[in-house]
Amino acid sequence: MSDERGWTVGQLARASGLSVRVLRHWDALGVVSPERTASGHRRYGPAQVTRLYRAVALRRTGLGLRQIAALLAEEDPDPAATLTAHLREVEEDLRRRGELRDRLADALADPAPDQLMRVIETMTMFEQYVHGYRDDESVRLTDQAGALVELLHGDTRYRPGERVLEVGCGVGAQTVTLAQRSPQTSFVSIDISPESLAQASERVAAAGLTNVAFAQADVFTLPDPDGGEYGEASFDHVFVCFLLEHLSEPVEALRRVGRLVRPGGTVTVIEGDHGSTYFHPDHAAARAAIDCQVTLQRHAGGDALIGRRLYPLLDEAGWSDIEVSPRMVYVDGSRPDLADSFTLRTFTAMISGIREPALAAGLIDATEFDAGIAALRRTAEPDGVFCYTFFKGVAQRRPE
Repeated sequence: MSDERGWTVGQLARASGLSVRVLRHWDALGVVSPERTASGHRRYGPAQVTRLYRAVALRRTGLGLRQIAALLAEEDPDPAATLTAHLREVEEDLRRRGELRDRLADALADPAPDQLMRVIETMTMFEQYVHGYRDDESVRLTDQAGALVELLHGDTRYRPGERVLEVGCGVGAQTVTLAQRSPQTSFVSIDISPESLAQASERVAAAGLTNVAFAQADVFTLPDPDGGEYGEASFDHVFVCFLLEHLSEPVEALRRVGRLVRPGGTVTVIEGDHGSTYFHPDHAAARAAIDCQVTLQRHAGGDALIGRRLYPLLDEAGWSDIEVSPRMVYVDGSRPDLADSFTLRTFTAMISGIREPALAAGLIDATEFDAGIAALRRTAEPDGVFCYTFFKGVAQRRPE
């Protein structure tokens, strides 16, 4: 391919509506990769652009990226079986949406406050995850997990033979770390989103891990009154990471997972707190953009400032021996890797991702928001500083 032909990754991102980060992620997975020009530059030619739009069409059906890569490369030994299996997943998703519709209809027929709140909670978890179930959000969550492994999980290990429930596993960004650190522990990782579970399963399989099982479940339907796998006292420990911030009833969620744990078992909870953010150079537009994230999350029923509340939440939910510790991320010019992985690809990417909903809600104008993102990126330069604090709580189930 000559240097005069083809598109750079930036040009293709603008033309396709996908972000540069997503295109690079798809390249790494073999979905769509650019060619090398005679001078060594990477360019997307007509064949790659055609393949990209086929990939986008397949992605809209809900197929996983590795499945798409195999189909496009004609490496799938049985494409019909793959699509049939996906059809079953779609039918299951439709069934679950039907259940949600029925629950909403029942609640409106008998609008008791508790019933309405439960339906609202389910709808929030199902439809209103404020960051969205987008490919670029999956990449961001993976970047976040990689940047924070030691800080957040360095003291989290479970014993061989124990059974641990991970609630709200999302795309599996934390799951891989948990399973790798405790290879002889059995993990059951649940989430309400089938799309996220598919990505989590792919990620765990790619890591060669065999000690994780995935299931679709709603924390507010647990424990299972009929007992079984999700009955009371059926787990040794529960792990919850970046979930409570999205719930309108975090105390109720903590109460419910408490009933799943045997007496003396533990819960580990990790949450962030956007109010703990500070940086140099300071900039009013950057703070305004961060405030948009906080406001949108509050409108969706969550709390982006929940980290500071972990102790009272656990206490109100009936847990004992509660220990909460702040985990500060500090980034300056001596830590360029962290400036890239956390300041830029984790935090700034998260705030960038809410641009359209923030503008649509009238929380900020485009000029101020874009100036805020530029100011956050400026803090990752050699003379910049960025700080953010996570909170990690560990507590025991009170003996009965």
